[in-house]
Amino acid sequence: MSTKTMFKTALMAVTLMFSAAFAQQWIITESTAKVPVKANVAAKVEFAPITGASGTPVEGNVTADTEEEFNIGLYGGYVRLEDSDPTKVLYPRQTNAGVQVKYSRGNVYLNLPMQSYSNAVISLYSLNGKLVFSGNASTSKSILSSNVPVGVYLLSVRGTKGNSFARRLTHSGDKLNINAEFTGGMDNVVVLNKVGDYGRWTITVSADGYFPQTRTIWPDEGTNPLQTFELIRPATKSKADFTETVGGKSFNMVYIPGGTFNIGCEKSSGCPADAKVVNGVKVSNYYIGKATVTTELWNAVVGGATCNNYYPKCTDPYGSMTWYDAMEFACKLSQKTGRNYRMTTEAEWEYAAKNHVSKLSGIGGGTGMGGEEWAYNSWLSTHAGGDDPVGPSSGAYTQKTRRDPNGTADNITGRLIRSVEGIGPELRLALSADTAYPPNYVSPCNLHMPKLGPEPVNTYRDPRWVTGSDAHWKTGSIALGSFDLRVWDDGTARLGSTNGQWFTSNNIAFVFVPSSGSVTKFAYIFLNEIEGSLISDKAPCYYGCTSPGGYVGRIMKESTTNYDKPTISGGLKSGEELARAAGDDYKMVDMANIPTTAREKDSRLLDGPNQGWFQDNRTAGGVHHYRKDVDEDEFRFTVNQPPNTRTMLANGSWFTVNNTFLRVTHKDGYVADYLYAVDSDGTFYHNSFMAYERGDFRMFKKTANGSDVFNSTCQSACSGEIPKNQDASMYANQGETGKSTFVPAPCPKEGCN
Repeated sequence: MSTKTMFKTALMAVTLMFSAAFAQQWIITESTAKVPVKANVAAKVEFAPITGASGTPVEGNVTADTEEEFNIGLYGGYVRLEDSDPTKVLYPRQTNAGVQVKYSRGNVYLNLPMQSYSNAVISLYSLNGKLVFSGNASTSKSILSSNVPVGVYLLSVRGTKGNSFARRLTHSGDKLNINAEFTGGMDNVVVLNKVGDYGRWTITVSADGYFPQTRTIWPDEGTNPLQTFELIRPATKSKADFTETVGGKSFNMVYIPGGTFNIGCEKSSGCPADAKVVNGVKVSNYYIGKATVTTELWNAVVGGATCNNYYPKCTDPYGSMTWYDAMEFACKLSQKTGRNYRMTTEAEWEYAAKNHVSKLSGIGGGTGMGGEEWAYNSWLSTHAGGDDPVGPSSGAYTQKTRRDPNGTADNITGRLIRSVEGIGPELRLALSADTAYPPNYVSPCNLHMPKLGPEPVNTYRDPRWVTGSDAHWKTGSIALGSFDLRVWDDGTARLGSTNGQWFTSNNIAFVFVPSSGSVTKFAYIFLNEIEGSLISDKAPCYYGCTSPGGYVGRIMKESTTNYDKPTISGGLKSGEELARAAGDDYKMVDMANIPTTAREKDSRLLDGPNQGWFQDNRTAGGVHHYRKDVDEDEFRFTVNQPPNTRTMLANGSWFTVNNTFLRVTHKDGYVADYLYAVDSDGTFYHNSFMAYERGDFRMFKKTANGSDVFNSTCQSACSGEIPKNQDASMYANQGETGKSTFVPAPCPKEGCN
């Protein structure tokens, strides 16, 4: 095994993060899961971690009707030490029981069990895998010493009996001393909280001539339940309309011969702004559902929907699904039928509506007008063109397109934006006629709702932001402005082309402190370990900007080439020092039990009696518009559809914390949580914690009641003040999908004072 391979293996196995000011009391746990697999035919078996999990993919084979056991490495999320002493660290692996590590001011202190680590080989590697120095610790006390440049390194310790562990540490330069002492006892063992969740994995079982199956498991350490697969041969495709039956329920699929067409609204007037024509879009041969999925079909495949012979009828369309629910349905339907069922793409939906509408139900001009329908594509303000387009963010966790034929110039081309966690749209199935899926289309069986680990402790440095030199945060799928950020765990940061330092406030605000100039605050919500959603207290900095500016939108963490960490003139400060210097808006607060002294009413949000905060969606082609009215005694927020439809989203008493966090509480107890910012242009942004739109952002401008914007755009739906003292939001009675997802950062043991 090469030095670089050993380095990468050790780094993946387990990493401890240190800070110049704080020894982080968090580690990544490692364990092994044994998963037995059995299939009815000889098959290939592949294990892979999905969003929210990490580990090394594993593959192998099984013979027909024979159980085979597979071992996969599990790497869990952050775990907090029960002992508040940051100088004592213990890995959860039993083979390393008794190991203790301390790092302070260029000195590493190792306390190693003699039985497991006699004659230990201690090595130091740079992050590109280069061996910096190595030596043996063979006596009761050993010291290794060498001059080491400033940087982040991996410390590897290997015993003679196969025991090993690794630690990542940040060294400030000059002499690094490694002190090793051997003990035979097990005193002062630090106990760890059990993780209990190592993320989700997929198992894919495939064999020539059979339909592959993919399922999701939540493996745990030790032996897991047997996974049994019954592979079936793919059903034939006759390139003609056919009827599919599953669980005793039938549905009809219509064959659509492919072709080339112009996607978008081709009328001379009345077209949505986001439906401009794109010429020469090609779709391949495919099948499309004659109607949307009914409640009885949903129950036959996945179950859980309520219906009767009255209302809702079992034969009515089922529309209480999220985008990821629809993917789970398509996956299970595929496994039951042997066909690759999936969601339609935007192009397929519109091509069928324009060329074969008489054969379909629920698409403009067809019988039985339906409601909104999911499309696979990520939402963009313009259509994607080319051959079999699926959009640039295929399968990504970001806002999706829904199709709504009602209210458009041609009764076909309506497009709306929708959070992947929002419920309501119906599902129309599709099936490629000549291939498994369109190019770049991710199989529904490989798409799952991202899952976050536990919230890190409130430390002024949220470790989820750290990229090091081999990754960066970049502009995501939907954004205003550009974003390029690198973050090091010692407090160094580089935003765009500007060097500086960073800290976080209550795990909801990332603050960039440039070497000169004013700070920039980004209120953030992490969607998973590599994606987030930001709003800023500065106006967005559009492409070409070289100085720190504002940003509104999604971000993604991406691996990239190594980047030299800049040197910050004047030296680095701790996160707490930076926060204190920045002012009271960044103080640590117990967000689980927000004290009265921290509850304020940001006066910038008050709009007065004759105007309101308005988001005009016309430029993005939207049919819906949003209005807020903020008075001292009540906050009101509605989504509106002209001419007179107004739907309450949040209303009640309100307060703000640190000019960043906004909570609205209805008199009946319903709570809505948001992050917010007001930039120098007077734009009021919010970033939502609500489950039906987690991480979705809105932008509002103060607009006078009776103005042309209100009268022509929103009409009576939102032109006047939203009435006070109304019932709670429609989401108040929708269980988990209507609740706030805000999880406060746990206070350190000394408290959040």
